[in-house]
Amino acid sequence: MKLLELLSLDDNKLVAKLVVAGILSGVGSAALLGIVNMAAEEITDNGVDKVNWLLASGFILIAVVYFLAEVFLIGRIARQIEAGIDRVRKKLLSQIADADFAQLEVFGQTRLFDSITQSSQSISQHSHMIGMAFRSLLLLVAVMAYVFWLSILAFFIIVIVVGTGIAIYLRMNKTLTEWFGKLHQVETTLFGKISDLFAGIKEVRMWSKRSDTFAIAFDKASANKAEIGKSAQAMISRQMIMGISAFYILLAIIVFIVPVYSDSIDTDVAKISTAVLFMIGPISIIVQSMSVLGMAEQSAGRMIQLSTDLEAIREPIAEDGMTLSENFDQVSFDDVSFTYPNRDARHGFALGPIDLTVKRGDLLFITGGNGAGKSTLIKLLTGLYRPTSGKIRINGTQLGPQSLFAYRNLIATVFSDSHLFEDLSGAAEILDEDAQYWIERFELSHVTGIRDGQFVTIDLSAGQRKRLALITAILEKRPIIVLDEWAADQDPYFRKKFYREILPELKQRGITIIAVTHDDHYFDIADRRMHLETGKLTELDLNDPRGRI
Repeated sequence: MKLLELLSLDDNKLVAKLVVAGILSGVGSAALLGIVNMAAEEITDNGVDKVNWLLASGFILIAVVYFLAEVFLIGRIARQIEAGIDRVRKKLLSQIADADFAQLEVFGQTRLFDSITQSSQSISQHSHMIGMAFRSLLLLVAVMAYVFWLSILAFFIIVIVVGTGIAIYLRMNKTLTEWFGKLHQVETTLFGKISDLFAGIKEVRMWSKRSDTFAIAFDKASANKAEIGKSAQAMISRQMIMGISAFYILLAIIVFIVPVYSDSIDTDVAKISTAVLFMIGPISIIVQSMSVLGMAEQSAGRMIQLSTDLEAIREPIAEDGMTLSENFDQVSFDDVSFTYPNRDARHGFALGPIDLTVKRGDLLFITGGNGAGKSTLIKLLTGLYRPTSGKIRINGTQLGPQSLFAYRNLIATVFSDSHLFEDLSGAAEILDEDAQYWIERFELSHVTGIRDGQFVTIDLSAGQRKRLALITAILEKRPIIVLDEWAADQDPYFRKKFYREILPELKQRGITIIAVTHDDHYFDIADRRMHLETGKLTELDLNDPRGRI
C-alpha cells in the first residue's frame, strides 16, 4: 500500500505502534459490548435490585483503556500523516535541488507542483478519515471475534454476507479508481488552463479570437471536470448505500431466518443482533472513507513515483566536496560538447565542441542569434549543465563530483528569466553602506531600499527588478558574475550607464564578468567577444564585429 509506504518513511516502528493501539481500541470496544450484553442478560434473568459493582468497575476500567487507546490511535495517525507528508515534501524538495538540471527541465513544473502541494494536501485534508478508517477496521475485527465466541454459525453467516458485499464493493472500487485517475487528468488539464490564463492574461485580452478560443477550451475543460466529478461522486454514493444495505440484510437474516433453522443460535440472537448493529457504525466509516483512501493512495503513489524518478536523475555530487579558492586564475573549456537528454541526437540541438578560456578579471561578451546556443553555454559555464563530453577545468583542476558545488559557489548569476527573492539571506554579510551605495548607483533609492537583510519592496517594473537582481549578485561578493541579456529590459539611458560605468567599475573591483548581449554599440568595452552560431563558438575581433580573429 503506497499510503502506508509513504507514511512509514524513516519510521520502521509505525505499523507496530498503530497495531498495538488498534488492538487495545478494538478489544476494548468488544469488551465493552460484552459487558453491556452480560449486564442486560443479568437484568433479564434476575431483575434490578442492586448495582453490580464488579461489572460496573470492569466497564469503567475498560472504557478508560478504550478512550486512551482511541485518543492515541487517532491522534497518532493524524500526527504521523502530517509528519510523513512533511518528510516526503522535504525529501522531494531536496531531490529537486540535487537533480540534474537538464533532466529536471523535462519534468515540467505541473508535475512537480502537483506532487509537492496538491497531492500532499489531498492526504493531509483527510487525515482524520484515514485514522477513523484504520480504527474502525480493527474494531470490526474485534467485534467479529466476539461474535465467533458467541456463535460459530453466526460468524460464518456474517463472513459470507460481508465477503459477498466486499467482493461487490471491490469491483465497484476498481471502477471508481479508474474514474479517480480520469478526474486527476482533467483536473491537471484545468489547472494548466488556469495557469495559462494567469500567465497570458495580456495576450488573451489583446485579441478577441484568442480570448474566445481560450474561453471555449476553458469551458470544455471545466465541463469535463464537472462531468467526471459527478460520475465519481455518484459511484461513491452507490458504494456507500451498498455497504450499509448489506448489513441491514445481514441483520434481517440473523433475526428473522436463522433462528427458524437453528436452535443453537436462538438464545444468543439478541447479543448477535446487538453486535451486528454495533458493527454498522465502523462499517459506515470504512465505506465512507474508501473513496478518500482511494484518492490518498493515488496521491501517495504519485509522490513516491516522483521521488523514485528524481532519485534516478540525482546529480553525482560528493557530499564531502573540495573547496576552491576565490582567487582563481582561469576557467577553461577543453573540447566541451553538450546535447540535451532524451532527444534525437540526429535532429536535436548540439553545442560544441568548445575550447574557451576565461581569465580572472576578464570582461567577456557572448553574442549570437536566437537559437545559437547562448543560454545553453551559460548553463554550462555556471555548472547547471554537465558536459556530454569534454572537460571543464578551474586552475587546472577538472570539475567533477568533488568540486562542482564549490565551482558554482564562485559564480553569481542574473539569468534572462531570473527570479528575484525579496530577502538577501543567501548573500554574504551585508554592510549598510555597501547596500546603500549600490541602491543609489542603480538609481533605485527613490523606490526601494534594503532593510534587515531584505528589499523594502520588489513590486517594481521589469527593468528595476533586473537592477535589484544584479545588486543581489554584487552583494554576494562572488568573484564571477554571469549576466544573460541583462540590459534588454533597461531604457536607453540606463543601458548606457550600465555598459559605460557599472561594468567597468565591477571589472576594476576585480570581478570577472561574462555577459550575453546583443548591444553592438558597446562591444568596445569588452576585453573579448565570443560569438555563437548553430552551437559553434568563435572569437571575434572587437574592432570589427563581423570579422574573426
